[in-house]
Amino acid sequence: MTESLVSIVVPVFNGGRFLRECLDSALTQSHAALELVILDNASTDDTLLIAEHAARNDCRVRVFHNQTTLKPIDNWNRAMTVMCGKARYCRVLHADDTLYPGSLARLVALAESDPEIGIVGSLRRRGDHVECEGLPADRQIFDGTEVARQFLRRQIFALAPTSGLLRADLVRARQPFYPPHLLHADLAAWLDILDEVKFGFVHEILAFSRVHENSITATLAERKQTLMREWLVLLRDYGPRYIAPAELARLESDHLARCHRLLVRGLASGNGRDFLDFHLEGLRQAGRTPRPLDYARAAVAELGDALRQPQKLFKYWHQPRLR
Repeated sequence: MTESLVSIVVPVFNGGRFLRECLDSALTQSHAALELVILDNASTDDTLLIAEHAARNDCRVRVFHNQTTLKPIDNWNRAMTVMCGKARYCRVLHADDTLYPGSLARLVALAESDPEIGIVGSLRRRGDHVECEGLPADRQIFDGTEVARQFLRRQIFALAPTSGLLRADLVRARQPFYPPHLLHADLAAWLDILDEVKFGFVHEILAFSRVHENSITATLAERKQTLMREWLVLLRDYGPRYIAPAELARLESDHLARCHRLLVRGLASGNGRDFLDFHLEGLRQAGRTPRPLDYARAAVAELGDALRQPQKLFKYWHQPRLR
């Protein structure tokens, strides 16, 4: 084949419910030079049976199986190590997500238009919403440093590692690829790369990210607002590469104020102790334990918003409680 080989990596645990659809969306791509690497994390459902059936019917599928269940990020890291050594590109595909027809060809075509491109992103549909908008629609190639800077400034949300194409040499150069101590390790991995490459972006919806009750996003990321907790770490560990010290200090201060208001809202809404402890521990780990004055300022700010928008008070008392 003359096409560049793409390794589609599927780390999966108990993903049998949607796995067939996921694999079919990959194997029917018009870009034929691909391998599909499935790493089953010692699932207890029919995940392994589905994966092995796919391998028997298509020689491009390879299946690996963990004897014991690893932590999710550890499983992701192992999955990145078993892709083919000849792969030019890597596309992570989670078992509850799918690729739209022709998406891989569109990503590869843009990646190969400039050898300095290291990551290619696109619009994606998550449930009923289109995500990753914000970059100028009249451009497809961007300086990676500028994209990371705008992301850390919260000006864009174009970084969606579950729907992007990576140059495989960048993955191989980092072992482990994902920082195992972070929940948003995929974002951290991209921020670790963007200061040395260009960023490509296809302004089309090329991927679908499913919203369901058992997804990591639904069960953990949204309910506990994990990105809010880890944003300080991202600013601390990667911000100095992209943002001047004075501005970085201001961004950190602004985020701390948001964190303090989150804690006040948690107390006002009756959210469980686990939720509050989760975010307090994150602040402590970052060396930013809130002071009484921080809570007071946050409470005044929240009260001011509530007086201007009384519907917020109703929301506090009627939203689902976390226990």
